Amino acid sequence: MDSQKNQFDPTLFVRKELQQFSPYTPGEQPGLTTSTIKLNTNENPYPPSPKIQKAIEEVIEKGLLRKYPNYHARKLQELIANDYDLDPNQILVTNGSDEALRLLFQTFIGPGDTVVAPDPTYSYYPVLTEQMMVGAKYKAVPVLENLHFDFETLKKSEGKLLCFAHPNAPTGIEEPKEKLLDLIRSFRGLVLSDEAYIDFTDASASLVSEIKHHPNLLVSRTFSKSYALAGLRVGYIIGSLETISWIRKLKDSYNVGIIDQVIAETSYKDKEYFLTKRTLVISERSRLKTNLESLGFTIPDSSTNFLFCKPKPGISPEHLYLSLKEKNILIRYFSYGICKDFIRITIGTKEENDILFQSLKALV
Repeated sequence: MDSQKNQFDPTLFVRKELQQFSPYTPGEQPGLTTSTIKLNTNENPYPPSPKIQKAIEEVIEKGLLRKYPNYHARKLQELIANDYDLDPNQILVTNGSDEALRLLFQTFIGPGDTVVAPDPTYSYYPVLTEQMMVGAKYKAVPVLENLHFDFETLKKSEGKLLCFAHPNAPTGIEEPKEKLLDLIRSFRGLVLSDEAYIDFTDASASLVSEIKHHPNLLVSRTFSKSYALAGLRVGYIIGSLETISWIRKLKDSYNVGIIDQVIAETSYKDKEYFLTKRTLVISERSRLKTNLESLGFTIPDSSTNFLFCKPKPGISPEHLYLSLKEKNILIRYFSYGICKDFIRITIGTKEENDILFQSLKALV
């Protein structure tokens, strides 16, 4: 009996479509020491709202942990809806924005469908396309030499879903709003504007207000970046009532816990704290960009909480990444496509950015 168990091979039962499947590759999350400077996964360097602790204590004191959370995260829906003059039911709160993206793909992408996206952009889109495992195709449209979207090619592309990060990742570039709207009007399928980093640029850049004029448009958001809640996993997706109602059918029964909902609500309402920390990130982004450019780096203007940096000729970006890692400084290096010529650096605190700068200065 024991020998039979030892010989059991689960591979024989795995769906054949999974045999060649490549999962999403996250940034390094090693066991960190107190001296590690982590600038590789675009986390916020500042703590979240200090009001969170009291909110959590109230949940425990009221005995709410033994009860199921609100199925729709209704209070959070209403807070967001009030800010954008939306029906709360146009908002689906999810377990991080990645769940929102997965549900979107599961709802609309099937056999023979094509997903279109600029390249590079968020690397989860091709993984989601492959996860459909029904012959869906991913069409990557390379960005132009200046790293901006190739709008003409994107407008001519055929597909059921067009995805792009706005501002884009990993480049950090914000495309002109009118060009994006022209693209949305031209594309005959659904369009996702992934606004994970939108809070690090001007509020008018968001496409949320355009949903009422463009029923094929969806916008996803996350609390991971600007609200410093990457460890919480709360996000949401906004669209027309009809589109969101279809996506909602596939969500888990209680996909966002009571603690998660309350923390997200508290953070969202603490706008003064949010704006203060946002301003710090933007200020440090500008200062670090100037410092790195003095070392010969070429860096496009960033509207995010990171910089996409190309070293001067003769200096290997992979060597910089590995050398910094030896010094307990983590940045991101992508070894494929145009990204192989760049390193991506998350904006840290002033002290972290200064240590990074001095280390890079010694290396270059």
